[in-house]
Amino acid sequence: MSWDSNLLPDQREAVCTIGCHACLLAGPGTGKTLTLSRRILYLIQNGIVEPSEILALTFTRAAAHELRQRVADEFRSDGIVTPRISTLHSFALSQLLKNAPVITIVPRPLRIADDWEERNIIEEDIKRILDIDLRTVRNKFNQLSSDWQTLEAEKKDWDSTYPDPQLLGTWRQHRGVYGYMLRSELVYQLKKSLEQNPNFTLEQSYKQILVDEYQDLNRCDLAVVKALTRAGGEVFVTGDDDQSIYGFRFAHPKGIRMFDQDYQPCSLLQLEHCLRCDKRILDLGLFVANLDPKRIPKPLEARPTAGEGEVRVLWFDNQDEEAQGVTTICKHLIDELQYEPKNILILIRADHNACFSSVLRDALIKATLPVVSMADVFNPLDERDGREFLAILRLCANSKDHLAWRTLLQIRKNRIGLDTISNVYEFAVNKGLTFSEVLGTIKSSPDLLAKRGALLSQELETIENLISQFDARNISTQELPGVLSKAAENTIRDEKRRSEVLDHVQAILESSEAKTVDDLLSTISVSLGDKEQEIEPSSINILTMHKAKGLTADAVFIVGAEDEYMPGDQLGEEREGDERRLLYVSLTRARHALFVTYCGRRTGSQKYTGRNPWQTKRTLSRFLVDAPIKPEDGKAYCQLLPKTENS
Repeated sequence: MSWDSNLLPDQREAVCTIGCHACLLAGPGTGKTLTLSRRILYLIQNGIVEPSEILALTFTRAAAHELRQRVADEFRSDGIVTPRISTLHSFALSQLLKNAPVITIVPRPLRIADDWEERNIIEEDIKRILDIDLRTVRNKFNQLSSDWQTLEAEKKDWDSTYPDPQLLGTWRQHRGVYGYMLRSELVYQLKKSLEQNPNFTLEQSYKQILVDEYQDLNRCDLAVVKALTRAGGEVFVTGDDDQSIYGFRFAHPKGIRMFDQDYQPCSLLQLEHCLRCDKRILDLGLFVANLDPKRIPKPLEARPTAGEGEVRVLWFDNQDEEAQGVTTICKHLIDELQYEPKNILILIRADHNACFSSVLRDALIKATLPVVSMADVFNPLDERDGREFLAILRLCANSKDHLAWRTLLQIRKNRIGLDTISNVYEFAVNKGLTFSEVLGTIKSSPDLLAKRGALLSQELETIENLISQFDARNISTQELPGVLSKAAENTIRDEKRRSEVLDHVQAILESSEAKTVDDLLSTISVSLGDKEQEIEPSSINILTMHKAKGLTADAVFIVGAEDEYMPGDQLGEEREGDERRLLYVSLTRARHALFVTYCGRRTGSQKYTGRNPWQTKRTLSRFLVDAPIKPEDGKAYCQLLPKTENS
């Protein structure tokens, strides 16, 4: 395939801009991923760089998979090796692993704690040790993460002036015993190594560095990208300040707005044609975007062949009427307009305890419509048998994986409680040993543990027998499925559950670059699980607005578009800006039909949500009050829809 096949003029200009750094402002539906993949093709087909000299970084695993798939499809006929395409977190981990002998980071070998381990081991242990509640523990870890992401940790005497030295000391001690690194410190540790360690070397000298969703990077991420260019590489970034929605992880549109000041010489490029949204949908989205006086002005118009699109702002009395209205419209879209359920998204701002999704889901199920909400989606690797399978797999790859040993002792039916595990931990602290070292000592001398020593020794032998049944090290890519199947057979008795776990792992393999067990385990650990797009391909999907980033559908509902939720209690210029941009992103997920709903009052459990909990009254979001689409009675609108035979 030729690099310029079927490209629009603005896309073609962006693809072939070389000789300087470049920032491509790409609004929703403008073909950003296509442009990135064709730029890679252009660089290689024209002999500008070798494939190995190109690095493409994305924000999520899903985005990396999409770009990798596009590039692979375009290169398949040319027989070209695909360049390095990965998330920033995966790239950071691979560079730190490569440089393990010359870095001073603990632990060794480098091990990232995954989401389950953070929640169920690290946070719970710190809670017990410091005798504080779990919410306080999480707030303390959030503060620690923020210091890495904002580079506050770079300040002089940060360690000695840290406001909570007890937390810092306890966590470091815990990390020393269990040998892990938090995912939130991963990119920060790469930054430190790149800037401060003269012996640290990248796996490859990259001449072309492509960065997707540049507006989603925080200060630490931005510093890493800057460090990668110091060897003379050119950086080409894509993004949109209007779509910067991750303020909670300290991303800010200022990063992309100041690109031309941070990188010189540079070219500022734009994609001008939205190929996704019909005209009225894009108009409403741009109305919301233009409420920000600091946004970068950019020409963005619907494709010439775009339809007008249907846009409705619908008022309902309460959440039950709202759910029934959404259901009626969904049924009309499917029965009368032949929409497929998978092409309908229902987006909500937040959904604590399934407060909003449960009402919508119940109404849709009652109407016999296929629906999946976030509350229905579970990670089989976080269930007891899935977690045991994963821990056994980790131990087969590294017999001294301390968190894996701890996981198995905690979740297996072995009569070993948290008190015994705590005693092992204290033993390790007092003797200056790691968790697995203490386990080995107790296995040999059970009497060293006053209570449950013999029982613990017996359990350790049982686990070792499980591990000895297969070897996950030094296997080929072709052997990997067989090893995974055998591990699942040894740990998961229920055939259905075993199938769910293996299907989930297979999906991870297909969407990543993993070729070995170590690759797979690393991918699981560094994935931004709460930000990855996961949808059910045969159902109407109910998602949070953040989860919808990167997705699109023929019809989109934004439910609960009330000032109490948007901006809710996120008041102040920066926080309101995040909420406004989140609404803009959500509106522009729709291709042909957009329905924004809100209620005059919310009762039941929904009464206790929003900026003014316990008050039933709700009002339309301030971002939509003066919009060109005026609110109308939702119940009356639904009554006027054509009735089907099944209605």
